[in-house]
Amino acid sequence: MKDWAVTTFLVLALELVLFVLLLLAIELAYRIARRRRLASPSTQLRSVTAVSSVVFSLMGLILAFSYSEAGKRLELQRNLVVDEANAISGVWLLVDVVPEADQPPLRDLLRRYLDERIHAHEALPWVEEFEARRARAAGLHKQLWARMVTITRAAPDKEVLLLPPVRLMAEVAAKRTLAVRTHITSPTFFFMLGLAVVGALLVGLTTARGEGRNWPYRLIFAAVVSAAIHVVVDMEYPRTGIVGTEEADSLLLELRETMH
Repeated sequence: MKDWAVTTFLVLALELVLFVLLLLAIELAYRIARRRRLASPSTQLRSVTAVSSVVFSLMGLILAFSYSEAGKRLELQRNLVVDEANAISGVWLLVDVVPEADQPPLRDLLRRYLDERIHAHEALPWVEEFEARRARAAGLHKQLWARMVTITRAAPDKEVLLLPPVRLMAEVAAKRTLAVRTHITSPTFFFMLGLAVVGALLVGLTTARGEGRNWPYRLIFAAVVSAAIHVVVDMEYPRTGIVGTEEADSLLLELRETMH
């Protein structure tokens, strides 16, 4: 809970920094435009409207695309939690068909494996701890696989029944790891930030035509754009902010409670 509060605070702080940066960009463009206007009263920024339309349209397109992709990745992570819970549960049930003498060590390995998988993803966004836990879970899976192979050598007729579900556990774990590591590309993210700043500059040029700074217009623009980018980042890193995968994660916790 403490780690979640810290990371959430950091993400919100970054949103506040972006909010202030956009306001500063608006003010900078406003002052430059006003000075040029005073130096040359006949100067009219006729192209501002056309350029603003293009920039704001492109900004909306990039934000919509980024939001859509982040939402898809978030949904994929949640679905993979369900797949992993089903895979581990399936192997747990199959232990009933192995010799009774082999069941206790197999069940112990499964419990420890699930514990490591749960703790690994709970450790995010601390990548080092996540990787350490993931590596320990992979080691436990190798031990589980080796025991299952030994059992199937003594009973070849059970190979098709026992080995594919164990292999499926590793496949789902690999997919979850890839999903954790896959995010919006850096060029796309910085391009989105750059468009936001350019849009803020255009807002400053537009408001310079009036008699005042038009603070409501400025605040609404900065708040909406910074909040939209924050939502994208929050969905890209669901364990660092308000958006999370707790509903799906609860399936693994409930499964662990049944593994007595």
